[in-house]
Amino acid sequence: MITLKQCMLDCNVSQRVFAGLIGWSATQLNRTLNLGQLPKRGVKFAEAVEKAVSASPGMSAWLSKRKKTVNDIWEELPGTSFRGRKLVPRDHSTRVSKGMLTRAPGLAQGNPEEIEPKEVEMITPSAMKHFRLFRSPFINDISDTRDIFFSEDHIFLREMMLDTARYAGFTAVYGEVGSGKSVMRKAVVQDLMSEDIKVVFPIIVDKERITPGSLIDSIILDVSEERPKQRLEEKTRQALRLLRNRATTGMKQVLIIEEAHLLNVRAMKALKQIYELEDGFGRLIGIILVGQPELKFLLDETRHPEMREVTRRVTCAEISGLGKDTVRYLTHKFGRINKKLDDVFDGDAFEAMEKRLQNRTGRGVVVSLAHPLTVNNLCARAMNLAAQMGEPRVNADVVMNL
Repeated sequence: MITLKQCMLDCNVSQRVFAGLIGWSATQLNRTLNLGQLPKRGVKFAEAVEKAVSASPGMSAWLSKRKKTVNDIWEELPGTSFRGRKLVPRDHSTRVSKGMLTRAPGLAQGNPEEIEPKEVEMITPSAMKHFRLFRSPFINDISDTRDIFFSEDHIFLREMMLDTARYAGFTAVYGEVGSGKSVMRKAVVQDLMSEDIKVVFPIIVDKERITPGSLIDSIILDVSEERPKQRLEEKTRQALRLLRNRATTGMKQVLIIEEAHLLNVRAMKALKQIYELEDGFGRLIGIILVGQPELKFLLDETRHPEMREVTRRVTCAEISGLGKDTVRYLTHKFGRINKKLDDVFDGDAFEAMEKRLQNRTGRGVVVSLAHPLTVNNLCARAMNLAAQMGEPRVNADVVMNL
């Protein structure tokens, strides 16, 4: 913790009041106190802060009691941790207000575009209390189908997956981490069970070790009580017999593989052979692959010409961002915990979120990163910052300064 923050806390000076005294936004002051991030006009900011501290009898007395001067307000207090990046002068003999504010050596500047942490962002207890939330809308948020939100894109892909199962198609669905693939797959499986369509789901943790034999084994084990034969040809004939017997009674089945981007070429070619198992003109089993964007590249004929016999039989579909459904998504999430979205977010916050969750490719194409996980994380971070600043609701200024 830097000395300035401790001084403000002990002197009971709120960030909002102090921000008004120095003529800067409360958001920027908060970022300086907690993250060590200075505004572009850092010199002017430092001068304004030091002037306000010097003009405050209480803060000046606090510094004098500890034998400190206004120059020391940027230093880190001994025995405290600073979760941001430490503010230090380049030349310790030079006044901070002369424009020498910088990051500590070896610490890179933060990238404002890095809005998605590696792990799930948690809403802090203080933010929960600030917004009067008794549980997080983003953690352990799905216990039944009523908790699931489907965007227009998710609804379309869900129907595509159901159609694949009903009519023995071959479909690959891919999307970024946190785009809702696993939730959609669970919802599809539940729908298929209600239609008495058998779901074959290989229980193999390491997808790179899936073999033609293990795929056939999973079919045999899931559609019957029989033990798979030893030799691959024998077990293939066994699976074909079992599937044909089910087909004669009108029963259907679909093979679903999650994390399919980890499959190797041999396994993909085996899937093509399984897909072509027939009884007359009718195929015996549908196949649905679910994976990350690497699956798209795996099924790209120009990258893997040896896979063309597979890729020309697969219908590929990508899960895009929430886009215009972001507000509906958040309304649904907060509604599930009996909280109105307007109680937490100002209207201008959503436009700011849309801007933060966009990425421009090298060719100038704007790509939306507004997937459920990235939206959840951005909202949690914004709520934490708003609570820290004493803002009644998350606004555009808070979002853009994350």
